[in-house]
Amino acid sequence: MAGSANPVHKTAAIARSRERRRRRLVIWIAGLLILASALFAGYTFWFKDSAFVEISNLTVQGVSTSTDEGKQIEGAVKLAMDQMTTLDVKQSVLDEELSRFPRVASATIETKFPHSATVTVRERGDGSVFGSGSQALLIATDGTVLGSPGDQVDSLPLIGVGDRPTGARLEGRALNQALVLGAVPKEIQGSVVQSGYGPDGVKVVMSNGMTLIFGDATQATQKWRAAAAVIADAGVPSSSYVDLTVPRRPAVRASEGDLGATETPAETVVPTTTGTTAP
Repeated sequence: MAGSANPVHKTAAIARSRERRRRRLVIWIAGLLILASALFAGYTFWFKDSAFVEISNLTVQGVSTSTDEGKQIEGAVKLAMDQMTTLDVKQSVLDEELSRFPRVASATIETKFPHSATVTVRERGDGSVFGSGSQALLIATDGTVLGSPGDQVDSLPLIGVGDRPTGARLEGRALNQALVLGAVPKEIQGSVVQSGYGPDGVKVVMSNGMTLIFGDATQATQKWRAAAAVIADAGVPSSSYVDLTVPRRPAVRASEGDLGATETPAETVVPTTTGTTAP
């Protein structure tokens, strides 16, 4: 019919329209990709390390600045954090900076955009002293060598037996003693004199003359809890030897020899919290 559109021309027009839409879509996608790449590059190579996110409000927790060592640790933390921003945290940098301080067990970083960060340091506590005189070493509760004990040499229990450490931590018998002494409850810490090592494992001498037999360092916290109950029991002589190898049933003997000679199973020993000693 006259005036009717040519079907061929109509199909071609539709095809051209679709092609234009496709090209516009491709251009939009390409533009978005370019913008995203630019933003990513800006973030990676500039913004995340820029002054807009620098750490200007730093809090260091877990470190006492009342000692020279504490001040040095805090200074090391600040030095490490100066190399970071709230968007660019480098835990390895902090770990490396603090690795020269045996006192530091671990450190964690928390940041708050845009300028705040908190570093929490977990320190090893003082546990015991190894050796005497100028050769004395301060030992942490986990057996790590902390250095010179300074004026703490008389306030901490002495590790009485074992090889001098050749590395960063005690080994063998000395380590077992350090772990036992490191678990002493604070309320009786001042009453612990020194440790030793015999056929029954670690033994600890108290200031009242009582000797505690621990065996190995496993369940040290539970063993000390049982020991505290025995020490508080007025019916137990201060000269006693207390076998704590089974912490829920401590056994009290008159002499160390009795501990090794007894044939009584630990399960049948009367708990000393009743004030009665085992036969």
